[in-house]
Amino acid sequence: MRVPSLPVFGIYQIPFQTDAPGITVSVESGLATSTYRRTSPEGALAKRLGYREGRVIINPVEPINLPTEVTGMLEFHFMPVTMRPNSRITICLKFPVEIGVFVGADDNYTLLDVFSLARPKYSLYGTPEKGVITRHVECEVYEDAPPTNPLEEGVLFLTLRNSGRDWIEVTRAVFESSALRLFYDKTVAMAGEMEVFSRMVAETKVIDRPPEEGMKQALRVYPTKKSLIPERPPFMMEYGVGD
Repeated sequence: MRVPSLPVFGIYQIPFQTDAPGITVSVESGLATSTYRRTSPEGALAKRLGYREGRVIINPVEPINLPTEVTGMLEFHFMPVTMRPNSRITICLKFPVEIGVFVGADDNYTLLDVFSLARPKYSLYGTPEKGVITRHVECEVYEDAPPTNPLEEGVLFLTLRNSGRDWIEVTRAVFESSALRLFYDKTVAMAGEMEVFSRMVAETKVIDRPPEEGMKQALRVYPTKKSLIPERPPFMMEYGVGD
């Protein structure tokens, strides 16, 4: 068994057990099969696996899977950030983390379980007729990465760029789930960009590289569930960047 860089997160060989406050994940071997067990604040889960040896990967995943697949959009709502025309700034925002359990090897893996210590909240970005439901994250704005519990929270390093000629006040950023890329080591993090064209229009995208050196990229839930759907280009926010 490889020692995880964070409690629970890591690559394990069956059989194993790993624990953190409020969480226990284990796989017990039998004669021909094995049993997966997980306890968390959400409750307990048990599954029978049709093999007794193999690899289990536990890592942070996109926070848009629970309680069900309600939405593929993640919305940050934060303290107003006022920007000069043609200016650029990087801020840090916290986001909720979900924990994914995968079985398999290399690129051939499947999702076994998803659970979380964070309770999901949802909102509507846009109009009732044409808007989109989002996983809603109310968060503070930080100049540097704040301390977090990596089993519950991650940090988004968000670069805001005002490409317009007017002063802009930004209070929200919306991302599409297919674009999310999580990395982890001692913390969980991702990096994103938001280019603001006006008070009503902006474009967001997540950067496919770790925000800090030495971080590992997490396996994603998105490819295992929607592999036949092509990933989309950067998301265009057309219902405003402020309240």
